[in-house]
Amino acid sequence: MNIKAISLTLAFTVANGLWSTVKGQQPAFNVDQCMAYAVEHNHQVKQRELEMKSSQMDRLSAIGSFMPSVDGGVTARYSFGRGIDPETNTYDNISTFHNNYFIEASMPIFRGGSLVNQVRKAQANVKMGKAALQEARDNTALETFQAYIQALYCMGTVKMTRQKLAESDSILYKTHLQEELGIKGMADVAQMEAQQATDAYNYTRQQNLLETAMLNLKQKMNYPMDEELVLDSTLIDSDVMEQAAFDLTEKETVVQMALETNPTVRKSLLTAQAQKMQSRMAWGDLLPSVSLFAGLSTSYYKQLHSEYPSFGKQFHDNYGSYVGVSLSVPIFSQLKGLTGMRKAKFNYRIAREQAEEQKLELRKLVEQAVMDREGYLKESIQMEKKAASDRLAYQVTKRKYEEGLMTSLDVQNNAATWLESEASLLQSKLTYYLKCRLVEYYKGRPLITM
Repeated sequence: MNIKAISLTLAFTVANGLWSTVKGQQPAFNVDQCMAYAVEHNHQVKQRELEMKSSQMDRLSAIGSFMPSVDGGVTARYSFGRGIDPETNTYDNISTFHNNYFIEASMPIFRGGSLVNQVRKAQANVKMGKAALQEARDNTALETFQAYIQALYCMGTVKMTRQKLAESDSILYKTHLQEELGIKGMADVAQMEAQQATDAYNYTRQQNLLETAMLNLKQKMNYPMDEELVLDSTLIDSDVMEQAAFDLTEKETVVQMALETNPTVRKSLLTAQAQKMQSRMAWGDLLPSVSLFAGLSTSYYKQLHSEYPSFGKQFHDNYGSYVGVSLSVPIFSQLKGLTGMRKAKFNYRIAREQAEEQKLELRKLVEQAVMDREGYLKESIQMEKKAASDRLAYQVTKRKYEEGLMTSLDVQNNAATWLESEASLLQSKLTYYLKCRLVEYYKGRPLITM
């Protein structure tokens, strides 16, 4: 695992228990707690939540299109000069006051299926919003998981290099004593001093890598940079390997489960469904539309400086009601309807192609995850044997060196081989644990298990 080393000062504590505490009674975060914290504080997740609520409002608006709409109004007008007398229907040079009141209700009867398809599209958008929200949560959790594994790996390498440095200090001290007794020469002392300096450098470098990994984890979690983040490190020393034979047919089973439950694929399918409804709506715009309307109206009229019936009497006498049906037939709209229908059809086909592409991409990811899980299990089993052999070889070489039967170069080579094996074993174990959780996620189980 390659991480760029940067100079930062971060405090960390290696916790041996799931909820072991340090100064200030701060609990240690395990991987599920880190993922839960990241999902809760992620800005993209919050945006998806708001977008989902907005799509729910669009659905309510689409449903409301089926309900009648009611409008009311009042007009008042003064007329000066030549005008029509409503009683005689003749022109006269008079000043008049007109006051009209109305209330009208209208309800769509037929819109070429646009209203129904609008509701269906809104419902698809709501489901798509939920899928996008789950996708954002899962992506955030997975990125945090990977950063957590990287931080644990760096913790393990820091522990290894610290132990290796302590070993080098001990061997160097004994070599100095043997040199004073004439058992070892200056060349052995110089070689051990060089090895001790190398181990000190490696220890410092791994500390820097750990600080970088912790910084990356804090960024993924949106954790305050000025606060200490304590990680539960029991996974480093635990045996996460399950030496079980995998079913050869499991890969296809996991793929089918992932296609049914994965939020990314579900979102792409719902996008295609929404585009299909949009295409039907565009086709419905080319069809006639029918509406039913009804209303009530009354008015008041008065010539200025003349005697007319009172407002109440006219309001009652001029009261009337009406009901009707309107038919609107689109004839020519500058090709907007035809081009809009064709464009919506193309968008639907594009969405279908994107959904098929997402399915193929998911299949590749699932198959790769299953293969990686099996591969890292085999690597871990073999590396565990190699690490045990290298550890034994180093101990034998160190004892023979102390007895004068081996050179300092032999000790260095065996120590480096042992340290590399231990680091590779830790990486394989942690990656295997990650792949196991990833395969379970593709089976439809949540990433966060709390």
